[in-house]
Amino acid sequence: MPAKVLRFSPGSRPIITLTNSQASIGLVQRELLHAKLSYSEIGRQAGIANSTVSNIATGTTRWPRIETIIRILGALGWVIAAHRGEPPE
Repeated sequence: MPAKVLRFSPGSRPIITLTNSQASIGLVQRELLHAKLSYSEIGRQAGIANSTVSNIATGTTRWPRIETIIRILGALGWVIAAHRGEPPE
């Protein structure tokens, strides 16, 4: 079973499980839409091409790798942790 990627949020926000699914891609697209950074800056911080960031944001890249999603979310300030099995309570 692959490890699940989780977001631990401060406050009342729940833990979010990311998988290689359309829901996770939609999440990163929404985050990019509301980001206060340029795609170039996000790409630089994530260690990926700004064209990759742009292609994901616009839906040109329909199935980005989960590693790319993780890198983008990390550049956007998410705290990412991997957990095998069920998410912690």
